[in-house]
Amino acid sequence: MTMLSRQLQIISRQSYWAARTLLAWGLALAAFVGFSVSVPHFASFGNMYSLIQIFAALALIATGLGVVMLAGEFDLSIVGSFPLAGLIVIRYADGLGLPGSLLLALLTGITFGLINGWAVGRLRIPSIAVTVATMMLCTGLGYLVSDNNFVSMTDYTVSLQLTQPILKIFSLQSLIALALIAVIIGAVKLTRWGRFLYATGGDNKKARASGLPVTGTVMIAFAVCAGCTALAGALQGISLASSTPGSDFDNLLGAATAVLVGGIALSGGRGSLVGVIGGSFLLSVVASGLGLGGMSASTIELVNGAILIGVLACDKPLARLVRRRAEALVASDPTPPSGPPSGFKVQIESARP
Repeated sequence: MTMLSRQLQIISRQSYWAARTLLAWGLALAAFVGFSVSVPHFASFGNMYSLIQIFAALALIATGLGVVMLAGEFDLSIVGSFPLAGLIVIRYADGLGLPGSLLLALLTGITFGLINGWAVGRLRIPSIAVTVATMMLCTGLGYLVSDNNFVSMTDYTVSLQLTQPILKIFSLQSLIALALIAVIIGAVKLTRWGRFLYATGGDNKKARASGLPVTGTVMIAFAVCAGCTALAGALQGISLASSTPGSDFDNLLGAATAVLVGGIALSGGRGSLVGVIGGSFLLSVVASGLGLGGMSASTIELVNGAILIGVLACDKPLARLVRRRAEALVASDPTPPSGPPSGFKVQIESARP
């Protein structure tokens, strides 16, 4: 590969994934403006509060899943770990106190995440197989914790405090979720672990051959996903003051859709968590707008599926457009930069947004 073609490849890939992020946010803002104009009371403080509550929970789970997908893996255990966290925090709130039961829920979730990461990174078992097993373990543990019954809190004070409006559109629940999302995005963008994450997802074998800590990187990725899921489940349980055992496929499907709309590659190593937040906001706006307009839940799911198909259909046209612009840029200044990245570093630099 010549220096010029390598430069073109890096510019094209970086521009493409940046464009996917802009596409997600552009669609989200367009949907927000459209519903604000067409649906009465959509932009009211009451509906904005509801919208941000939905968005914060979805974005938190999607951010965790996005981290795992950047590593080139997938986490199905969300289906069981989300309700399990809510059950633990409610079931043991009276005995351990709410802080103690919340800590127990988070530690349980993160432990399952570390198990997932160790099995995938160290034993090299496919993540789908591992997380199916932990999904079943989490679901079964949820039934044991709850004695196969609906569980509820006796004191609703904390629930009211957690959901009390702040500045009319936020709540303590949503602010906690949004703050953690910001921390994770910063960690992925600014830390060595974030660079290892992209390298691992870009080419796992080359990352291992280069001496990168692949097992540790994957374990942290799954632990982050499990922690996000557990926190989201625990916060929902506290806000509702109740929880029910079982499987929760809705949150997994919503998070996966948000991640794909936001531009994380299924193969890993490509995309940005900022785009995932845009995808989460888009789905939340659509759910809020259509729900306020009287549409059924099944109709909202159909629209979400259509959005995902539409965004994925834009892949090739968008890639062609970006490549033409990159070719024009390189043609206008064909001199390659001094000291270009080489070898495995090319993959890392071209993957990061």
